[in-house]
Amino acid sequence: MVASKMSIKKIFDWIKRVDKFEEFEKTYGLTLSDEKVSTKFAANFYKSAIVNYKGYVKGSKDLYSEVIAETLVTDGFIKDWLNLIPVRPEHFKINHSNENEKLDALKITNRKEEILAKLLFYQGNIDGLGYIFDYQTPLKEARNDSYGKIDLLGYNKDDKCYSVIELKYRPSGSEETLLRCVLEAYTYYKLLDINQIKSAVGHDGIQKLKELSGYKHTNESELVVLFDEKSCAKDDGGAETNLMLRIVSNKPNEPNYPSKTVVSQQYKECQELINPSKRKELRALCEAILKQESKLKQIRFVVLQAQKVCKAPYKNKVDNWSENLDRLYRAETLLTISK
Repeated sequence: MVASKMSIKKIFDWIKRVDKFEEFEKTYGLTLSDEKVSTKFAANFYKSAIVNYKGYVKGSKDLYSEVIAETLVTDGFIKDWLNLIPVRPEHFKINHSNENEKLDALKITNRKEEILAKLLFYQGNIDGLGYIFDYQTPLKEARNDSYGKIDLLGYNKDDKCYSVIELKYRPSGSEETLLRCVLEAYTYYKLLDINQIKSAVGHDGIQKLKELSGYKHTNESELVVLFDEKSCAKDDGGAETNLMLRIVSNKPNEPNYPSKTVVSQQYKECQELINPSKRKELRALCEAILKQESKLKQIRFVVLQAQKVCKAPYKNKVDNWSENLDRLYRAETLLTISK
């Protein structure tokens, strides 16, 4: 089934939110005569408001995300992602390692996810995750393209594949659903030209990757959803476990904590996904994605963790680096869904 404007409307009908379909079609310019409806749908659906709904469909006991995941699979919409192809001629033209700016952005409150991505990139090797060789990898060809950027690109040394990593982090606890995370990561995977990693020159991150012991270019990849477990109040041990403490712009060198401990939406949903009796449709969606992608090995759900250290690989990248405020990162895979 190739998505048309009218068939896409069925997804919104199933969850009784046709009003959000009208919003979606207007935002992304879906028209009855548009031959690229299915491509526009696949490239942008993860951004639809309904993909991030956490409750139950009105009048039923079915979660919004489960109904949407089931519809994508059983009605064949997920096959529309096969129409996506990379459009950007150079993903790696920007050489992050040559940036002269230090992480003054740590003082900014509304870009913490991007700051964390930079710290992971500067650390390089993340135990339990892999080697990070790029962040904020661009996908769009033209300025007006709606495509976003890949949060992190890594190399899984254990499974010998590249990692397309969707990072979710907010100091107050991220609220995005796993359905959105998986669809976003898959969309970005389809828009990434893996072979550009092999051909890239002048990119320090990729050059260091190629120098890793045991590294070999491959066409195989994995999707990784990377998230925080919880953001803790000070009395709950936030000084030891919170991923970032520099979160107040006018007090960048003083630790700050939420007033109460908040568990991230991704961690809560992942605990349910681990249970075979829950989140069955999300698991089926992951399996359907893997089935139709011969070069996609697995989908991993990974929790990021912090540890205090007296030194860090990115120490010279952070103004006024402090062992009391800055962290070394490690990761733990909670669930891997394989072919």
